[in-house]
Amino acid sequence: MFSRVRQAIKAFNERRFVIIFSENENEADLAIPAQEITAQAIIFAARVASGLLCLALPRRRLKELEIDALPSRYRATDTPFYSPVDAKEVEHSGVSAKDRAFTIRKVIDPNTKAEDLARPGHVMLLGAHPDGLIGRNGHTEAVVELCRLAGLYPGGVLCE
Repeated sequence: MFSRVRQAIKAFNERRFVIIFSENENEADLAIPAQEITAQAIIFAARVASGLLCLALPRRRLKELEIDALPSRYRATDTPFYSPVDAKEVEHSGVSAKDRAFTIRKVIDPNTKAEDLARPGHVMLLGAHPDGLIGRNGHTEAVVELCRLAGLYPGGVLCE
């Protein structure tokens, strides 16, 4: 187990994707640190995993940006979805890989304020439990914790 965690940390430090499997959620996600996201990485994730692309962050960052959790009545699972956003400065509509990569980098930029983001947008957001994997055993918490362990910004991009 620990050797796999070390391998994942090494991959993150080398700007490579890892696959995070969750028995609890019975699925696997392709994951990469948010600070390493590029349009090419988004295209790769969409082509290989072909699932929903999300940015997982600590909930305190979402609170700083005044991004609200989606009401639980709209959720099919306990996955902590938040309102999707776009950076107001995106080049086109926000849906392109280039625009989504720009938005992700903007969201994790400590200088970004709530007013720099448009809602709703094209980047789906997930809020990691404040207690990490102890509080919730999910992909969201796993990618945030792996980024922290790798010494990177505590946020990651996941694609189901």
